[in-house]
Amino acid sequence: MRDERVIDYIAPVRIVASEHCGNTQILLKESPGQASTSARPECILEPGGWIVLDFGREYYGGVELVFGAFEEPVRKLLLTFGESVSETFSHPNHGHTVQETELSFPAWSVIAFGKLAFRFVKLENRETYPIGIQGIRASFLHREFPVEASFRCSDPLLNEIWDASAWSLKLCMQDYMWDGAKRDQLVWMGDLLPELFACATLFGHQEIAEKSLDYLRDETPLPRMMNGCGTYSFWWIIGQGFWYRRFGSLEYLRKQHDYLKGLVTLLSGMISENGELQLKGGYQLLDWATGIGVDDGPAIRAGSHAILRLAFLTAADLCRVLEDEETALICDGSAEKLLRKKLPLSHSSAANAFQVLAGFRDAKDVYDQCFAGNLPRGLSTFLGCFVLDACAKAGHWKEALEYMRQYWGGMLSVGATSFWEHFDLNWLNDAGRIDELVPEGKHDIHGEYGEGCFKSYRNSFCHGWGSMPAEWLTRQVCGIDFVDSRTIRFQPDLCGLEWVEASIPVSGGMIRVHLTADKQELSVPDGFSVIQ
Repeated sequence: MRDERVIDYIAPVRIVASEHCGNTQILLKESPGQASTSARPECILEPGGWIVLDFGREYYGGVELVFGAFEEPVRKLLLTFGESVSETFSHPNHGHTVQETELSFPAWSVIAFGKLAFRFVKLENRETYPIGIQGIRASFLHREFPVEASFRCSDPLLNEIWDASAWSLKLCMQDYMWDGAKRDQLVWMGDLLPELFACATLFGHQEIAEKSLDYLRDETPLPRMMNGCGTYSFWWIIGQGFWYRRFGSLEYLRKQHDYLKGLVTLLSGMISENGELQLKGGYQLLDWATGIGVDDGPAIRAGSHAILRLAFLTAADLCRVLEDEETALICDGSAEKLLRKKLPLSHSSAANAFQVLAGFRDAKDVYDQCFAGNLPRGLSTFLGCFVLDACAKAGHWKEALEYMRQYWGGMLSVGATSFWEHFDLNWLNDAGRIDELVPEGKHDIHGEYGEGCFKSYRNSFCHGWGSMPAEWLTRQVCGIDFVDSRTIRFQPDLCGLEWVEASIPVSGGMIRVHLTADKQELSVPDGFSVIQ
């Protein structure tokens, strides 16, 4: 087997802070990655000395250090990775990967360590003698395919959001499409759904997406639910529907037929005659903004109920493509039966949005009752773009775009270069930046917040489900919505922007759009149909 990824070497761009260190600028020079018998200048860490280095943006991989000559057989150095400066001081141990280790190294050696996402590295000398370091560089491990799409508009912040979305996804596309590049480094179907949307827009058709969908299918024999979560099995159906609509591979879809048929048959048996979902064999989950407590149960059930209806509607379409009318009728009946049970609105923006998107409630009513005056608080990096879809469905495209600026832009405002597992706008109150030592009187936005599995420094600062703004901007602002793999609906809305230009990779070439207040230019490859 051969790794499909490549390694690029990255030099640190600045020294964040240091104590009891000399000649520190040596570490900012490009490291040759090779020890030498010749004497070289060294950064010297005195006993108790430390230095924190910034590589400029988040990367996935590790670091490589070069050492010169010394008398002892082995020396030791404490190495700590961090997605924030403060995390490098926390002695992190979050599972899934090693974030801090005591490196042992001999003279004239090159030592490589790490398989995780990080931006900052702290080196600390806990020995009783000075330690010299001749060079350090990050080894950036990634898939080589470039971002084929583009998006630029008159608002620089939206351009930054689009770029950070693309970077977030790229770092999570490793052996499979992972949830997070630091943790969990696992294939979670909930995380995969927004990643599929973003991947199609940014990179076009990529086998890693199908590989990840198939991995979850093969890891989850029925009647088990994906990742132990019923809602995630619903997402698998919706993900298959999106992927087929976008790329139209009947050969790939046929490979899903048996599992799809078995899954929808299983789920249809969990709906009572009054339309209530009685899930067996898995828990239900929406997003971290909704919560996971007992009091959040009604919202979780309402959102999952709506998502299941979307899954049945999707499955019905797929089964008809597969000429399986019998299963399609089961899906039709189940989708209709779910409409009999109208669950209440709640504190959850995501649950309320899916009730709109699944046809349970009027978009304008929900916007007026739930979203106006509350958003962007209550958004999540996972399902936030679906909430913005519900806003757009109510005719509030311009407001939705402003919510995106405030929410995703909020992470960028404190130094993020990729989007997080979760973010709450309230965290910005008196918060320090993630790329600086936290000043006295400021809050550590990484260390002080979060709960459950993303508490404190466990909160992943590069999470694939945060990448969906790239797709949303292309679809809702540029107006490029795929009806099928060779047909798009073109209904752009500048949402107050002066101009937008974008391109999207498709089979046979690129779709390109240039929009101004008085002109709309669209070009598509031969064989594409456009509905306006």
